[in-house]
Amino acid sequence: MIEVNKIPNKGRGIIATQDIPQGTLIEVAPVGIFSINKIPNINETEIFKYYFVKPLEYGKSKNVTGYLVFGLASLCNHAENPNARVDWIEDQIGLWSHLIADKNINKSQEVTLFYTNIDEYADANKFV
Repeated sequence: MIEVNKIPNKGRGIIATQDIPQGTLIEVAPVGIFSINKIPNINETEIFKYYFVKPLEYGKSKNVTGYLVFGLASLCNHAENPNARVDWIEDQIGLWSHLIADKNINKSQEVTLFYTNIDEYADANKFV
């Protein structure tokens, strides 16, 4: 349903390989969790570009837990008006990311997310 592709002026990104209706579960992936005290070190590495913060946590305080998604959702680019979202689901095995289409996504269209912590990116103006 999705694949990694080069996106002009952005680098890698996720492209729909078929029409994806709104509400579709696009991907389920395991999640690694790291604590706030590790974030400053991680922000100095390439991992900074790929980890998530939960919107509700980040809205209350920027001192949040980090979530590393071991799936293609980690390669979705930012959009102010995204067509997908990540839901966080915990079960007896652990935490999972569910990449879900928030809108109809057409074949060959980029799958995008809103980066909750966009203000932490020095080059955020490239993402908008």
